[in-house]
This record gives sequence, C-alpha cells and structure tokens, in this order.
Amino acid sequence: MAIQYLPVDWTTYHSLARKLAAAVLDHTTPIDQIVAISRGGLTLGHLLSDLLMIPIATITIQSYTDIQTRGEIKITEELKTPIVDKHVLLVDDVADSGKTLKRAISYLQSFHPQKVTTLTMFYKPISEFKPDFYAKKTSRWILFPYEPTEMVFHISNSLQKEGKSKAYIQSFLEKLGYTPPEIAFVRRHHITQ
Repeated sequence: MAIQYLPVDWTTYHSLARKLAAAVLDHTTPIDQIVAISRGGLTLGHLLSDLLMIPIATITIQSYTDIQTRGEIKITEELKTPIVDKHVLLVDDVADSGKTLKRAISYLQSFHPQKVTTLTMFYKPISEFKPDFYAKKTSRWILFPYEPTEMVFHISNSLQKEGKSKAYIQSFLEKLGYTPPEIAFVRRHHITQ
C-alpha cells in the first residue's frame, strides 16, 4: 500500500504550536523546564520555549534508519541540565509507535523530576503511548517543514526503487508542496544517478 503523506507548512506548524502552548498554559501546573527530544522535537521545543517563556534542554534518541525502517531505540546524547524536583515538559514531533516517548520518560525518571508531562504535535492512533497534549491525530506520514532535504531524498529513493521516472518523481514531490529549488538541491547534492 502506498504511503499517505500529510504535508505541514510553516504557517500551520506555528499555529499548532500556539494551540499546544495555550493548552499547556490553561490545563497544567506551571512547567519549569522543557526537554526536547532531538531531532524531531527540537523545532517544536524551541517554539514552545518562546511561547511558554521557559528554558529548554535536549536529549537525543534515535530509532529510524530511514522513512519506514525502525531501528533500536538508543539515547545517543544525554541530558546535561538538572531537572531534580522540576515539572518537565517532554516534547517530540510525533507519537508514532510511542516507544521513543516511553524510553525518554523512563530515562528522565532517573533524574528525579517532580513530574513529566508529555507533548507532541501529532499523535498516531497506533501509538502505544498517548501524550498528555497533542495538536492533531493522524495515521499519515507527516512531512514537517523543517526537513525538506531528508524527505525529498527518502521519497525520491523510494519512488526510484519502484521504477518511477524522474519526471514522475518531480511532479509527485511538487504535489506534496516541495519547491523546484528544494528538489534540485537534493538531486544535485544527495542523490546519485
């Protein structure tokens, strides 16, 4: 079955971030510290740090090896900010399988926070973990505005493996919202033909 995509532009992204920040401010006790999961939670974490006016720290957890292949969930960059007795807002881009969030919560608990509240921009119904806050539910593969190179690269490679022509791939990518300069950059610098 073909992958269904959900393109998200910057205007929508900022709007959803504001919606999430308002929900946090209206429905939870004050947050002391954001911990964003790199790489996906970095942009959202940064926006929320501004919107909520609280500091941000990061951890890096890696699980995907490409667009559809999930690898072992590893913490590759540890937390360097003390969170003892703090109310932490754990931020990621999407609760996909839920395993990354569960791993992150388990890891953060070893630092003895007062509370960990979870937030993602998107929540997939197949996830084994439902975040405390999320902006939208979807089953589609989300195309975030901050990773055009990565997605153009992976989608192009996937379509090439299916035997699709360069013209078809170009048209498909443009229909997803990628610009000709974004596509040309990836073709020139990252795709060997």
